[in-house]
Amino acid sequence: MLEKMASQYGYRVERFDAVRCHDKRVSSTRIRELLAAGDLEAAAQLLGRRYAHAGRVIHGDKRGRVWGFPTVNLAIRHKPALSGVFAVTVSGLADGAIAGVASLGARPTVRPADGGGPQTVLEVYLFDYHGDAYGRRICVEFIKKIRAEKKFDSYDALKARIAEDVRIAKALLGEAAQRGAP
Repeated sequence: MLEKMASQYGYRVERFDAVRCHDKRVSSTRIRELLAAGDLEAAAQLLGRRYAHAGRVIHGDKRGRVWGFPTVNLAIRHKPALSGVFAVTVSGLADGAIAGVASLGARPTVRPADGGGPQTVLEVYLFDYHGDAYGRRICVEFIKKIRAEKKFDSYDALKARIAEDVRIAKALLGEAAQRGAP
């Protein structure tokens, strides 16, 4: 169809071979499948960079700070290709990247403060940041998936799991730094 319309609209059509990586065609569908499966390293190879979300930090429910895990939050305006809890790095708040743990999804244990239905939220607890990030533009790079989202029976159970997620993320990010991964 493009070739038929080229002369009518004054453009030229050039054919290119599909881009391949490890003998498989690179496509947005394949990348989304890898992200959904939690294979962030394979997705990064195809993307040529780590998968990331960027945006301005917004106000959240402020529950995390009460629990000892204050978060920076980004609005998610589309259904992301992945969900769960991840070891991440965040740029845009300091000279270098800041390590953290992020939850991306519908937060099945926590109802929105406005009482509405589930909404997709990206919440990041940063290990070494204590400044005011509201309104700042940040980029969250997803390094490794820790686990899928889960509904907990109580906030105490959720807080205990967040503490475990932090421990795991610190270990994973330490391993990545030792390997020289970006």
